[in-house]
Amino acid sequence: MLVYAAVLLVARCTEGRLLVHAPAGTFRGLPANDGDYDMYLGIPYAKVNASNPFGESIPHEKFDNVFDAFTESAVCPQIKEVYKPNSVDIRYEGTLDCLRLNIFVPKSESKHRAVFIFVFGGRYRNGCNEISIYGPKYLVRHDIIVVTINFRSGPYGFMCMDIPEIPGNQGLRDQYDAIKWVRDNIGAFGGDPERLTLCGHSSGSSLVDMHLLTERPRLFQQAILQSGAATSPGFLGPSNPMTLVNIARKLGFKTNDTYSAMSFLAKASPKAVVKATDIEYNWKPCVEKKFEDVVPFITVHPELSEGLNVDGLKILGGFTDRESLYSLYAFHYRPIFILPDGFRYSLYQHFNLQNRSDLVDVVHRFYLDDYEDRKSYEHKIVDLLSDFNVVYPKHRQLIKYTNHKNTSVYLYIFSYDGDRNRMKKIFNITKAGATHSDELGYMFSMDFMPDTKYRDQCMIDKLTTLWANFVKYGEPTPVTTELLPVRWPPLTGDTVPCLQIDSNLTVLSRPFRRRMAFWDLFFDAHLDKLRIPPT
Repeated sequence: MLVYAAVLLVARCTEGRLLVHAPAGTFRGLPANDGDYDMYLGIPYAKVNASNPFGESIPHEKFDNVFDAFTESAVCPQIKEVYKPNSVDIRYEGTLDCLRLNIFVPKSESKHRAVFIFVFGGRYRNGCNEISIYGPKYLVRHDIIVVTINFRSGPYGFMCMDIPEIPGNQGLRDQYDAIKWVRDNIGAFGGDPERLTLCGHSSGSSLVDMHLLTERPRLFQQAILQSGAATSPGFLGPSNPMTLVNIARKLGFKTNDTYSAMSFLAKASPKAVVKATDIEYNWKPCVEKKFEDVVPFITVHPELSEGLNVDGLKILGGFTDRESLYSLYAFHYRPIFILPDGFRYSLYQHFNLQNRSDLVDVVHRFYLDDYEDRKSYEHKIVDLLSDFNVVYPKHRQLIKYTNHKNTSVYLYIFSYDGDRNRMKKIFNITKAGATHSDELGYMFSMDFMPDTKYRDQCMIDKLTTLWANFVKYGEPTPVTTELLPVRWPPLTGDTVPCLQIDSNLTVLSRPFRRRMAFWDLFFDAHLDKLRIPPT
């Protein structure tokens, strides 16, 4: 938790501008120690229902007294991953009193600032908005307000039970509540509720994409989608009406009744629940069963959504040039590279192709051809995993969005290889290219990566200026400058321009053209078998 000296708090928190009177109450912030901005930390936006912590949250009452927003948001229950150079520590952490957000406000006298709301990734299992991971100082210096939110994941966020009390997608509902809180209160912090940009990375990007595809009213004006789409494979999981009963039995409570199990687990320690389910259960969003008096979030498979929330939206999205390079170093991908026929294994693991060896043969021939060299083999598997999991779903989704009314879409590919490439730093990856989440090191300050060399500072300046321009103006390059010497054009029905973000900024046409054309043909022919599970 972030703690500052009492003397500093008393000295600065007596200043009037650190006291904010909002509809939800009065909040007192504190000055940052790493930049010219103020922080309002750990503000509750909703409450977990104590009698049913697996269900929808309940509104937080207005604060009668001043809320001292001095302490970071608590982590929701999870097996937490703590990043260090060349390693990741894994441990349990969390509390159900976690539906909180952090607000970071520049100290300038600007009014009606644009607002950037960030949704972290974590495979729907973990993640948090801690400043040690997502420090805002690189972004707030562009005179935008930055908001980072916490939401439930794992069993508390994505349990799908086919009962009205636990319909599924509680994590998405938490996010919706947080965005609504920001919309209703950000004006008091100097923000403009009509200039909200919702940004997500990885699974967080897939969840943000789902806010575009849900039938619920849209609460924001712009979206940034980094390396994730709601149409990515594995986004959805099945509901399981026996989940509560099975977890209760695992914790020693023998019952066959769902509601008895729910009552027991509501009183169980979150640590016990998370540890009992961490390995066995693969938590994901789901298509919800419809119930009277329950407003759903996902009613159809994302591929079938009309996407009415996309109309009139401005969207920026893309991927890194070697998204799955980290898979060479990640434990759960190791069998793909070790087994004699790991390529086919990867196809069967990641595709819904158990009974279609003919389709596996088609993909196999396209990627491997006659390659026998081990390094080439690994390279081609990385290409396959990158394309199938991230690049093609994102590419396909953004092109689809250009067909919506009054919608602007900007596509990027991040290929910069520097000392702040986040995932490469964690796994000590020396191979060339930018892998999944590498761009985050140039958006946020991170404790495990100290401030940087001049070369990397230039990339921080470029990336955060592009993102902040989009947040403020709805386009990433409203004018050309010495820092941003090229104009980044939006996608159209006929052209697919893409900004390659590297030491030099370059506008490409149709990135990975040959591979994307292959998947277009493949999915157009076999979409029902590959994307939409049989019902």
